[in-house]
Amino acid sequence: MDSGKTARQVLDACGGKGNVRANAICMTRLRLELDDTSQVDSDRLGTLHGVLGVRSHGTNGVEVVFGPAVIDAIALDFCDLTGLPLGRKTAKAISTMTVGAPRREARPRQEVPRDANPGRRASYAAQRKANRALKASAAAQDAAAEARTDDLDQLRRMLEGPGSLLDAADAAAAATARAEEPATPRLLVLNGPNLNMLGVREPAIYGSGTYADLVSLCRREGRLAGFSEVRCFQSNHEGALVDEIQAALGRYDAIVLNPAAYTHTSVALLDALKAVGIPCVEVHISDVSSREDFRQVSYVRAACVATVSGEGLAGYGHAIRILADALDG
Repeated sequence: MDSGKTARQVLDACGGKGNVRANAICMTRLRLELDDTSQVDSDRLGTLHGVLGVRSHGTNGVEVVFGPAVIDAIALDFCDLTGLPLGRKTAKAISTMTVGAPRREARPRQEVPRDANPGRRASYAAQRKANRALKASAAAQDAAAEARTDDLDQLRRMLEGPGSLLDAADAAAAATARAEEPATPRLLVLNGPNLNMLGVREPAIYGSGTYADLVSLCRREGRLAGFSEVRCFQSNHEGALVDEIQAALGRYDAIVLNPAAYTHTSVALLDALKAVGIPCVEVHISDVSSREDFRQVSYVRAACVATVSGEGLAGYGHAIRILADALDG
């Protein structure tokens, strides 16, 4: 298994790096604390290679279950992607993770220490170095796995009987089989800088609806328009939006894009849309044509099939219907 690829896919299905507050290992589970659980694509997580199950954890948490032979490598790769320290928790450890607070960890019951770093509260750089050293030492991981007899016994019990992880694995296999059937169109909704501040940002111009309201609207309208998947992504960084457009090639059939301020500055977004050639509709919540002079220029418009402006959040539904009609035609 390519643990790095799997880690990237899990991060993507959980809303990306910006949505992850903390990451930890608890037995065979990658435990995540998120800013917005509505961004989690549980169906997609369940179909990933190596994933045995997905479950919620607390108010803002999700747990992704892997086998004992791969969980360590995947968790360490996930830690490198998020840039967050990797916590390790046993089944009896405190389950609530608080960002910025010192970690108090229960040591695994084993003869070979899993963490050779004596300064658990030392600098972040020192911890990352220790994580990389642990990943490179396959022999140490094997010894630790053999010493973790209680954990393996518990895993065997979890794998037996109805409602077990095997049932979850069967469900994941069925989902994979469904994914191999002729696919219905998939939609990507991209939002640029400051749109995460909807509801707070200049409500006289952008309305009182929040970003969560926008995501719910897009998913509802997407399903009604016949899209099998609607993924919503927001970033304040131009490069992150370019990366998402490039990654959409071969995965998504249509794009709704509100570039926000990048509308008037970004040749990079224009070039990315031209490169992938995916049908795209440009959306603006406000009527930009009646606003400041500098907002009259749109670089991305040259790569879009239509522009929807001044309809508030409802404009996203209009854009989605335009794309559905274009794909049907």
